[in-house]
Amino acid sequence: MRFLRLVRSSLVAAGLALTSLVGCTTDTASTEDNVVDTKNTDVERQSIGNCWLYATASWAESLHLYATDQEFDISQSYWTYWHWFDEIVGGYGDEIETGGSEYVAFDIIKKRGLMSEADFIPEDVNGEMSNRQATALDKINRELKSGGRLSTYTARTNKKLVRQVLDEAWGLSSDVRSQLTQAFGSGAGRTFQTNATIKGTKILRAKDFKVRYPERITNKDAPTIKDTTLAVAMTDYRTVDYPSWGSDLAAKRRQFQIRLQRAMHDGAPVIITWMVDFNAMESGSGPLRGSFNKQTLDKNGPGRQGGHMTVMEDYEVVTKDYGLLAAGTTLDPANPEDAKKLEAALLPSSEIKFWRIKNSWGAFRDDRSSAPGFPGYHDLYMDYMNGPITWCPSVEGAKTSSNCRGTTDPFENIVLPPGY
Repeated sequence: MRFLRLVRSSLVAAGLALTSLVGCTTDTASTEDNVVDTKNTDVERQSIGNCWLYATASWAESLHLYATDQEFDISQSYWTYWHWFDEIVGGYGDEIETGGSEYVAFDIIKKRGLMSEADFIPEDVNGEMSNRQATALDKINRELKSGGRLSTYTARTNKKLVRQVLDEAWGLSSDVRSQLTQAFGSGAGRTFQTNATIKGTKILRAKDFKVRYPERITNKDAPTIKDTTLAVAMTDYRTVDYPSWGSDLAAKRRQFQIRLQRAMHDGAPVIITWMVDFNAMESGSGPLRGSFNKQTLDKNGPGRQGGHMTVMEDYEVVTKDYGLLAAGTTLDPANPEDAKKLEAALLPSSEIKFWRIKNSWGAFRDDRSSAPGFPGYHDLYMDYMNGPITWCPSVEGAKTSSNCRGTTDPFENIVLPPGY
């Protein structure tokens, strides 16, 4: 949000856990120059259910941009390749599960590092969406089914064969294949947690990827800017669940929101996990266009649902003393009156109207509306995020309404830096 941009720029100037996987929804140009509040990189478009890797990439790119003032286009395909490798050799089944979480993403990065999009699959650089991911997924799933090269347990435990089939499915160049072998071995038995090497490759280790973010451990009353590496950031950042039960729920939720607001004020990129119901997304004209809200959901009834991970960009809030502080309104923290408004936004009495998120569904699509003036961004209204909404898990071949049971609250969790 532009009303936080100057706050952020002034401040910046001064193990694998068991968790539920996000089965990302895949209804899946650069953003305008004024969408720079979290120093977000360009919006990209997922073609399969790996939003969690797109969110992690956006988060890491933002941290790196703060540290270096340089954009680095991380290859989500590189991480997806290794996610599938781990699934196949781990014997997860006869079809790739594309869902995941920040924990799974961090584990991949710790073991395999990262590559730029141009260095792993150069063709990915030419468009907003990686078509290679979708075609590779189809090929690998065929190889996992009966009659395929990876259809047996014995074949899947042959890591060299698994790599060979993955290399072919992804259409990797001979140079990239050689780099993966040089770093991790022909059967990928080495990792950066053991004796893998980056010598002779364009692969980066997490400990060599520069990042910057605020923390409030050193001083709880003011942010301390931390210049470090992605390896440290993955250890520092913590997942915090949105309160969903208990007494004083409204007060607990507001305190959670204040933690998130403060991190955003201080310039921290934040990952958010939430539940999508596509019937809650407003496609008509007007101020709600591109938003997820309860009014639209009530009008349409439950639709197709799924977990989703994105990164935070902005919010809109109503304060007692200053009324509405609209998303996109620039406030100067050096101006005493503006500074008071920013503090008012953090009061328990203030009410969040919506959160604006950077999405991985693409910036310009006829079938997907974005927040007005912010292609690729969506507004998540609190009436929707707080729920409850009817829970209708998808069942292949069945109508959405035939599988509705119980309720759920769409706001699930966020990933915060230390001290927030």
